[in-house]
Amino acid sequence: MKNNRCGSLPTFIWPFAIILASLAILLLAVPEPPRAEAPVPPQLYSSSFQLIATGNRLGTYYPVGYILSSWINSQLGSEGVFKPVETNGSVDNVRLLTQGKVLLAMAESRIIRESYAGNASSPLRVVWPLWNDVVHIVRAPERFDPGKTFPGHLNVFLGQTNSSTRRTSLEIMEALGLFRRQNSAEIPPEAVLNSLANGSIGYATIQAGMPNRNVSDALIFHECSLVSLSDTEIEKIIGKVATSRRVTIPAGYYGANQPEVHTIGLSNMLVASVDTSDEAVEVVIENLIKGVGHLKMHHQAIGNIPVDPEFAQSIMQEAGVPFHKGTLSWIEKNTGRQQAAGNGVPTDE
Repeated sequence: MKNNRCGSLPTFIWPFAIILASLAILLLAVPEPPRAEAPVPPQLYSSSFQLIATGNRLGTYYPVGYILSSWINSQLGSEGVFKPVETNGSVDNVRLLTQGKVLLAMAESRIIRESYAGNASSPLRVVWPLWNDVVHIVRAPERFDPGKTFPGHLNVFLGQTNSSTRRTSLEIMEALGLFRRQNSAEIPPEAVLNSLANGSIGYATIQAGMPNRNVSDALIFHECSLVSLSDTEIEKIIGKVATSRRVTIPAGYYGANQPEVHTIGLSNMLVASVDTSDEAVEVVIENLIKGVGHLKMHHQAIGNIPVDPEFAQSIMQEAGVPFHKGTLSWIEKNTGRQQAAGNGVPTDE
């Protein structure tokens, strides 16, 4: 006997089918969230946060940015005032700040200086000096034979695109007359340590405040080592890498077997736009200074942030960028004297 119901749904299935169809229509009706090229994160589409541009997870900007934001929010009694956002680093941060997409940014002093010098109407203003970054050139374990000198003969990680780390790596090679090869590895920051440990890359440049956990883990747990530069090499690099200075990593700093290492460092600054309110800048400086002693327990680099106004000014002057008016106002209120351009302080006046 022929079944006339063949190919049709049973009666009890229809209510479920109708519900599923309705859900599908609703899902199709939901608009896609706005998209943008990396590193602009989704939070940049929201105006409900005061955004601080940090860096990637290899360096110090990223963890310290989160610590400082949480601290300032706690002092203001709100968790949603300041919000850190992850970026590729200094080059991106300066761009995002000048485009008005973030309130504050962490950036290397030479990137700030060059950006300001290249644009007469630049809105960049210096807020406060941070810690000095140290250029850690990490070498893969000996068993992979990465080569005796940086950048070796294997793939090498020179830093993220649009980061000051990549800029530094390339300038070091240029200063030392090393051939710029086309085998720089484009890998995410979180994969760098494993890539060193398994010999996928021979060297990696990690430009960050000391101590850096990735460097520590590489040396202690994965048999990596740090490259120590000679006096002659350092002099050549300092002549090439603007605002750089000689740095010595003491023996044993990254584990008992680490010898004394000679390398370079570069200063970092907290910067804002000229349009950022004086009040916001003063709040940030006030809580930054107040929290340094406590917050260095969360990250040692925070303990290297200057708290003395005169010392801070001397460091900021190196950037050759005007101080934010909120910075000048805070200094005047907390030192009892006005800081003028006659003392070498660049201002907007």
